[in-house]
Amino acid sequence: MMNNRKSWFVASVVVTITVNATARQSSEIPAPKQQTQMVLRHVDVRPCTPGAKPIPNGWVVFDKGCIVALGAEPIGLGVASANAMEIDAPGHVLTPGLWASATTLGLIETAQVEATDDTSEFGDFHPEIKASTATNPDSDLPPVARNAGILMAHVFPVSGVVGGHASAMRLDGWTIMDRTVNAEAGMIVHWPMMEPVQSRWQSKSFDEQRKDRDKAIAAIDRFFDAAEAYLRARAADPGGAKDARYESLRGVIEKREPVLLDANWPGQIEASVLWAIRRGYRPVVVGGLGAPEMIPLLKANGVPVIVRGINRMPLRESDGVSAVFEVPAKLANAGLNFSIASGDEPAHERSLPSQCGRAVGHGLDVNQALECVTRVPAELAGVGAHYGTVAPGMSATLVLWSGDPFEITTVVRRAWVDGREVDLNDRQTRMHNKYLEKELQRAPADPVIDAPVPVFPASVTKDPHP
Repeated sequence: MMNNRKSWFVASVVVTITVNATARQSSEIPAPKQQTQMVLRHVDVRPCTPGAKPIPNGWVVFDKGCIVALGAEPIGLGVASANAMEIDAPGHVLTPGLWASATTLGLIETAQVEATDDTSEFGDFHPEIKASTATNPDSDLPPVARNAGILMAHVFPVSGVVGGHASAMRLDGWTIMDRTVNAEAGMIVHWPMMEPVQSRWQSKSFDEQRKDRDKAIAAIDRFFDAAEAYLRARAADPGGAKDARYESLRGVIEKREPVLLDANWPGQIEASVLWAIRRGYRPVVVGGLGAPEMIPLLKANGVPVIVRGINRMPLRESDGVSAVFEVPAKLANAGLNFSIASGDEPAHERSLPSQCGRAVGHGLDVNQALECVTRVPAELAGVGAHYGTVAPGMSATLVLWSGDPFEITTVVRRAWVDGREVDLNDRQTRMHNKYLEKELQRAPADPVIDAPVPVFPASVTKDPHP
């Protein structure tokens, strides 16, 4: 009897865990391939191509997932096919899909449930890891990000010293293969702190911290020295034994893939960039809050920066309250190539547009801010030849906004990934509608509480049945 009860208990626990895991999966259905040519008219087009100006009363035609043509009204004869679906959206803004950079979106669902966390791996050196292979195509978080105009992601694994490959991903698709655009979009290296830290939580002396730093840097050098020696040996003897870890560094060593240097403090940025240059690699700084102090070094060597979040406290107590908000404008004024990431947990990637708005409020040009979350991150992820701009031949990965993308009141009306119109009915929308229905069912009616709530239409189209 005791064995039967124990078996029943174990079985019930397994069933409960399985049901809870299934409930966490997204119910959104990935979009089918584009079947009909689309024409967007009377929209404010933001091309995001270098030197291109916005087209205030423009049109865009896309077909089979790619942009065919764009321009200012009126649209020319013969540009669109006779059976094209036309969307007339005056007062709306059309941009490329935004990018979530340096993110773990798709790698983690619920922080309190270890089984849903694939952000990390055992060990300090695992360059063979690819973020794309661990992403969950059924995650409930990408649909939330899509409602903030984020249609693409540069996904980073976060653990170790050499953490593995970042991957460029679409936020729509049935499988990992459907979503992956570039599986090897940069090798992540987490650089140690260069300056000793004096804090309540730091128990080690300055000398001990310096020794740990030197030991960590020496270990990084030994690992890359071994990888370069291995590749030289492989070139001399192609039939020799393979090492998956060192093979994964081939793109970095041959300069086909950038090395993504996780470095925030000025000393970290300086040391890591000089290390990468000495070894002949292509460095990209990730974090970058201390980048304004390293502008001469970064500019002289053409090093891009991914600014990972500006909704943060300043690096130092002596810095002004707005010091972090001003980082993008300082980098722009210096002529550096940089992008902006939210720096937030995956559930809050939707804060990206508002963070860009804050950067604009602290001196960054609004058009450049848009390029920092469209064109530039696409280029840094190695897919800038097809994503990140509105231009003929580019992917029709587009967002139709109700107004300025960086205004807090602006909403996404419609969105397309490679020409496929994606579902914008995410978890938050369903919860909003649920409790809106609760209010509508409540009685008796209160003339103040029950005043009509404005609800944005799902689409803007001439078609009476969109």
